[in-house]
Amino acid sequence: MVGLFLSLLMAVVGLAIDVAWYQVNVDRMQRAADAAALAGVVYLPANASGARTAALNEAAKNGYTNGTGGVVVTAAAGAINNKILDVTVSGPVRTFFARLLGISIFNGSRDAHAEFILPVPMGSPQDYYGIYKLCDSTGSCSSVRDARESEDSLASQGFWGGVITRGGQHSNGDAYSPFFNGGSTQNTEYDANGYSYDVEIPRGVTNGAVWIFDATFCAVGHGSTGTYLGTGDHWIGPGGQPVTLQYRLWDTLATPYTTADDVLVTDSGSTFFNLNQVDKGSRFRGDGNYADGAGYGGGTSADCQSDPYHNRWYRLASGLGEGTYRIQVTTSDPSNSNTSAENMFGLEVTGSGNERVYGQSRMVAYANVASGSSVFYLAQVDPVHAGKTLEIRLFDPGDVGGDATLRIKRPTPTGYVYATFSFAANGGTGPQSGSNVTLLQTASGGSTLYNNAWVTISIPLPTNYGQGGLTPPGETEPGWWKIEYQITAAGNDTTTWEVNIRGNPVHLVLQ
Repeated sequence: MVGLFLSLLMAVVGLAIDVAWYQVNVDRMQRAADAAALAGVVYLPANASGARTAALNEAAKNGYTNGTGGVVVTAAAGAINNKILDVTVSGPVRTFFARLLGISIFNGSRDAHAEFILPVPMGSPQDYYGIYKLCDSTGSCSSVRDARESEDSLASQGFWGGVITRGGQHSNGDAYSPFFNGGSTQNTEYDANGYSYDVEIPRGVTNGAVWIFDATFCAVGHGSTGTYLGTGDHWIGPGGQPVTLQYRLWDTLATPYTTADDVLVTDSGSTFFNLNQVDKGSRFRGDGNYADGAGYGGGTSADCQSDPYHNRWYRLASGLGEGTYRIQVTTSDPSNSNTSAENMFGLEVTGSGNERVYGQSRMVAYANVASGSSVFYLAQVDPVHAGKTLEIRLFDPGDVGGDATLRIKRPTPTGYVYATFSFAANGGTGPQSGSNVTLLQTASGGSTLYNNAWVTISIPLPTNYGQGGLTPPGETEPGWWKIEYQITAAGNDTTTWEVNIRGNPVHLVLQ
């Protein structure tokens, strides 16, 4: 009896060992599948084959090579959400004691699903970005000194793109490019990499081109309402200081969250280096003469009326094929260390007519606004984000005359509605928090309430977000949210915008 029970005990122990060994191996499969999904998903949705290759390579690093030793690894974009990568790792697990019963292997298999939340497109649903008024109040564009006359009637988006030089101050509205934050104190948010704008060129295009409007720095004067004329280039500190600008175009290789593998396509070289110039007499779209008095702080500066890129288009690149590119704008050159100035510009990408260019996660907008209501495109939020939280961060909003308020406009199939949100500020004299509101006051009596401060706005997206459509009448693309400013007096407002979907952009999900 002892021998009989001992044999039974040994069989049970043997089976337990085989089960434990099986569990160890399927846990390894799970870790390999998780790693493969995370490695591959960053290539979606633009490069499905690249996602599969990256996933299979990562699985192989973890001991599971597709087609070797009975191992099968599959990786494919989700059928419903093409920003989710589905990975399965399966293979044989050899047994020890179960062989006595004729079972030499167990088949193991584990799945993983990783989601990639792409950077939220900002500022423009069109093939141009940061264009304010290219035509005068009568609609005439004839005063432009440019060979690309057909492009000069682009509809205004309400703001220019902008950037402040390295020697500027954080409190002037650009959160990242100025090195200083009050006197000689360093800006802890300073980023020498400046700002990036994504360019999408669709399949089949071989003649894509990237253009910059008014890429040069040419200081201008004020109009009758006090706002700057034209694009608004101006010195913030002492005039007559040289300004250096650099524009670069990178091929992102379809990996928007890392710049380590980006390939430089072209750059502007020294074209926009050491610019000390003032527009001393030209007119722009009926705005009137640019110069303020005798020299506008730049009495010894060159006259840039004839600068070939002042109020004209500069071609940064041509002959571009399909893919996603990145326009990088920087003012971090050491020559700007003691220069405080702001340069404004617009961007356009041409080709087949289906191209896009937009801000990548963060951008600077220069709004040369008149009294009344102004509406700007904020960001495109896809239905796949239903149930998540939309986070909008505004730095130094509301530098205008009189009173200023802002609202967030949410798209619906029948039109725009005001969104309800919560907010929190990290400084300023305005309310530091609020919830269940539809309006935020940013200026009172000509004084900004959030000078040199971030305001973070949080909007929970309902689980049914996007059902029924997200394209209001008159819009060409779905999901574009807007910001509406109401001001009582004209002003120039430079604001840094950031929009994100809260959470890790690359993460595992349950399905």
